[in-house]
Amino acid sequence: MPVKTKIEAIKIIHDCAALYRNNLTGKKLLFITIRNNGVASFESLFMPRNFLHLTGVATRLNGDLFYQAAVNNRLSTSDVTLATDGKTEQKLAILPQLMSIHYTARMVGDYDNSRPLLIADKFAGTVTTAMGFINMNGIYIPNTALKLDVREITAHATRHRIAAIFIKPRDDDLYKRLTYIAKGITIDDAAISVILQEKVNMANLIADFPIPKKTIG
Repeated sequence: MPVKTKIEAIKIIHDCAALYRNNLTGKKLLFITIRNNGVASFESLFMPRNFLHLTGVATRLNGDLFYQAAVNNRLSTSDVTLATDGKTEQKLAILPQLMSIHYTARMVGDYDNSRPLLIADKFAGTVTTAMGFINMNGIYIPNTALKLDVREITAHATRHRIAAIFIKPRDDDLYKRLTYIAKGITIDDAAISVILQEKVNMANLIADFPIPKKTIG
């Protein structure tokens, strides 16, 4: 839905704040990636204050206060300013999809620094949505949302297909919930086994779908 007024923007922000709270707040995601037989991973942390940066609005509130107002459906038109260049409308158009990034992301890559005013280190997403992350002491923090193909803003040499995504509460030692695994990848695939052994509690693994495994014989 096109955003023409603050009231329309606030409705989307309220709805997305509820999704962010239910899906991502206080959670860490583990993205396992694969390209040309090379495997890597990175972890992201989603805190309440990070939600503001994904919305494209300016506000007098700090990140934590903005999030609390949003999850309680208490943002007012005096709390937000829409960008005059269309940035707010573009971000809010795809924000609902990004609130399920632990299910929907299909590729990641390092930002190619092609846009002078855009700050990010990595992007994850799809051919229509991209979430940007900045590196904070080895953990990637979400800091922007874009209505773009991830391939348009990432360096080809660094771009990887996502093999699997795991999610956990930030204070848990190991991941044990699987939210996505790519077609052709199995949970006992040797290609990702080193990362799984280090990061995932395989003995207590749960998944939001039947876990694919290799067949024997």
